[in-house]
Formats: sequence, C-alpha cells, structure tokens
Amino acid sequence: MSLVLRDIRHSYGSGVVVDGASLEAAPGEIIALFGPSGCGKTTLLRIAAGLERLQEGSVDLDGATLANPQLNVAPEKRPIGFVFQDYVLFPHLTVRKNIAFGLGKLAPPEREERIDAELKAVELTAFGDRFPHQLSGGQQQRAALARAFARRPRAMLLDEPFASIDIALRQKLRAEMRCLLKARATPAILVTHDPSEAIELGDRIAVMKNGRIIENAPAERLFTAPKTVDAALIFPGSQALACTPASDGVDTAFGGIGGLARPADAAFLIIHDGGVSARAAKDGPAKVIDCRFSGPDWLVSLASPSAAGVVLKARSPAPLETGTAAAIAVLPGFSRIIAS
Repeated sequence: MSLVLRDIRHSYGSGVVVDGASLEAAPGEIIALFGPSGCGKTTLLRIAAGLERLQEGSVDLDGATLANPQLNVAPEKRPIGFVFQDYVLFPHLTVRKNIAFGLGKLAPPEREERIDAELKAVELTAFGDRFPHQLSGGQQQRAALARAFARRPRAMLLDEPFASIDIALRQKLRAEMRCLLKARATPAILVTHDPSEAIELGDRIAVMKNGRIIENAPAERLFTAPKTVDAALIFPGSQALACTPASDGVDTAFGGIGGLARPADAAFLIIHDGGVSARAAKDGPAKVIDCRFSGPDWLVSLASPSAAGVVLKARSPAPLETGTAAAIAVLPGFSRIIAS
C-alpha cells in the first residue's frame, strides 16, 4: 500500500497555494509534513482526501488513481482515513456511535465486533457510552482515531491532531499514535507546524515552504546533512548565522570562527542547540542583552554591535551581566555550513 501525491498544484483565485508538490508514503511509513501556517500543508492533505478538488497533478493509492484533472473519486469512496484538527466528533452521538458512523454496510454483529476492537486498541473500552463532551481532549483524539481506523483505511491523513491538547499530554499521545499507526502498517501523512512533533512521529519529514516541498528526508539526515536552512532549523534551539568565507573558516557578525569548512561564497552557519558557548571578554565582539537560568547552565542572548537586530543564543556555565562584552566559541559537531 502506497499513497502517492504527484506534482500537485492548487490555486485559490490568482494565489498559488500548492506549487508542484510531490509526496509518497510507503506501507507502514509515517510522513510528517512540516511547515509554517499558510504554506499549503492542509490544502495538500485535503486534496489527498478529496475534500478539495484536484486542479493539477494526481493522487494514487496502491497503484490506482483517485484523482487527476479528468477524474475525481468522491471522498467517501476513497479508502482513506482522515483525522481533523478539531476531531469533528458528532456531539449528539456516543463514542460507540461515532465509531459506527460509516460502517452501515456491515452486518450488526460484525459492526459491533469492529467497534469493540477499535475501542480496545485506543484504550477507550470503558468510555464507549460517553458523549464527546464527557471526554478529555486526549480521549477525544483517540476516539477520532478509532473512528478513522474502523473503516479499515488503506492510508491515513492527520491534520495537526494534537493542536487542541495541552502540552503535558502531547508527548505521551504522540508515542501512542505512532505505535497505533505502525501496528496497522498503514501509510500515513501527518500535518504539523510543531518541530518536536515532526521529529518524534515522522519516519521522514517533508519540509514545506510557500507551497513547495523543499526537502524530504529522515530526521537524522536533516540534522547531519541538511540542504536548506529551513530544514536545518527544524531542530528546537537551532540557529542560523550569516557567514562569509575566511582564511581559516568563516567570518560572522560575532567575529571569525575557525575550524569550519570554508564556504565558496556567502552562506549560513547552522548551530544546533547547545553548540555555542559564551564567556566574558573585554574585547569580545558580542554584547550580553539577556541572561537567564535554563538548567543546568545559563542561556545568554547576545547582540552584535556591527549588525543591528542579529541575536545569537549561547550557553554559559555562570551568569553574565547584561551589557558585558563577550566572546563566543562554536563547539565541534554542533555546526553545519549551508550555502545561501
């Protein structure tokens, strides 16, 4: 089972929302479609589900075409599950009846058996007779997932399924959802603008910007060998610092940094979390503008006197006074050079 989106292009009026995007989810593979709000992620997902009529390109599942400019299989006839951001559970129906929606063609015994199996899979057996408003956010999310799985979809689409859940529960629910999706061996595409979510859930991360997928790779490759600044910055705490070639490395707004691969031209120095340290230095090229404890060390915000508005975050074992001149050091293994 593979879900393939090929050369999708979609516009609203004169505005291009999706610009030639292609994506493939293999059997059992979870693709995290990551990018800022408005970049086209949800539109691409809705096109795959049939909720937006395809304008250009094609949507294929297991080798069969679901949509192209001449063909459009109705969403209810596509063997694709969809979990919406707000779950869209029917408020007047119990959890059991929500899961039963769309199973009308099954004989009653088979339908009840399937509902019981899905409730058990998401650990909601004791909540089947409750209404959505009687569930927590996490339970509603699991109920929506059970409803989607009950139709035995051959692919799953998830549109920011954790957006309505408090931060404390998200990590636990992410792990649960990944296990459920992997157990079904169903290709899945998950839309998110949360980098931690993309890293924790995705076998691959497709980075989207201005309607285009600019990079598509496992998280490890995005960390060790990113091709774009946007992909490199997906890791929380990462920073991009403009740089130019120097004789022994690069020049930046915070001075020269040696021991780095010398770029051929202007580039960006990507520094991952914890990769830059600061120390007080009378002639240092940076100025401390803020310092706060961030356990186990201190997080220092540095400004460059030579480049207005450029701020660099660094770590220090001890607090540095605001206004102090400082020098920086980039730690080996925490940095990458990417051509601008």
